[in-house]
Amino acid sequence: MKTKFKITLSLIIVLLIVYFLRDMSFNDPANSDVNDPKAEAIVELMGTEASFGVKGNCKMCKKTIEASALSLEGVLKADWDVKTKQMSLVYDDQMIDLISVHKAISDSGYGTDLNELNKEAYDNLPLCCQYDPNMQTYIN
Repeated sequence: MKTKFKITLSLIIVLLIVYFLRDMSFNDPANSDVNDPKAEAIVELMGTEASFGVKGNCKMCKKTIEASALSLEGVLKADWDVKTKQMSLVYDDQMIDLISVHKAISDSGYGTDLNELNKEAYDNLPLCCQYDPNMQTYIN
């Protein structure tokens, strides 16, 4: 009888520990999923939203464009649409200004509505990413 009690008690303790550890990991921002709808809603509430055109061609361009924006402290979310050539951005305007984001993107070889491309960086892009520099983008 004592053995059954010890086993049952041990099982309950293990289950409680697992439950609390699991719960703690979901509340830790370092462990949160960036694509979580709750996290996105919080980000949008915290930051300033902007949308602007960025010249580019493909999914490799998308990766580079978004990475250059997200590398800046204060940029909370960056999403470039391959078809529309529009960058949707959420950033903390007390940490960074929008011109700095345009500059970071153009320094990576991609022209924006406000900045011309960095020619040296453009020349080092893969061939599929070397878009027509005269491409038109439109400010939303």
